[in-house]
Amino acid sequence: MNFFLMLISLIITAILSLVGGYFLILGKNKLVKTIQKFGPAIAFVVLVYAVFGDLIPEILEEEELDVKTVIILACVGFAVCAIIGKVLGKFHHHNDIHHHDHKKHEIETHGDKELKGKAQAYTMLAVDSIHAVADGIVLGTSFLASFSTGISACLATIAHEIPQEIGDFSIMQRAKMKAKDIIKLQTLSGLIIVPAAAVAYFVGDSLVEMLPGVLAVVAGFLLYVAFGEFICVIESLKK
Repeated sequence: MNFFLMLISLIITAILSLVGGYFLILGKNKLVKTIQKFGPAIAFVVLVYAVFGDLIPEILEEEELDVKTVIILACVGFAVCAIIGKVLGKFHHHNDIHHHDHKKHEIETHGDKELKGKAQAYTMLAVDSIHAVADGIVLGTSFLASFSTGISACLATIAHEIPQEIGDFSIMQRAKMKAKDIIKLQTLSGLIIVPAAAVAYFVGDSLVEMLPGVLAVVAGFLLYVAFGEFICVIESLKK
């Protein structure tokens, strides 16, 4: 597969993932509310399709792993992602209802006093950058399987990140950061997926025999993210 074609796809993915935050900065409140309302449901559908409609069939097609092994490795990936999410959640609650009600979430999770300083916003930015590295590794590994699998993973990432970035931009706004600084920092943070994916792509290429197992673990990662989006959908229906 053409590496530069993958690179272009990754850059587009990084930019589109931030579009919700851009609209928030530009004051497109009606559009932001629409994204907040339907974003998690769309993300859930896209993520589930990426796993069961593309990634797992691609793994089983290689006939190097049986169904039982794929399920076990996916569960391992889910568990690892859950543990990482729990640790990072102490600094920045990534998968939460703030997809739908940012102001309430910010007050409950961070507290008004915390949000008055920029330190918390920068902590959130650092955690998001770590998350972007993880996304990049998933995307780079997915492109190793096939171009279509990589594109599916990109679409899943975009659908998941758009509503989440609205919450991140909102937090940085409340921290009294300038709009141009928010856009610059969040864009740089989002673009981290590009070098991370490139490294995963080249390293993974030298470990091609392990690729089916790695993809099964990646499927578990995506299922964990899908689970988080499903919880958001359920919570929104309770309102």
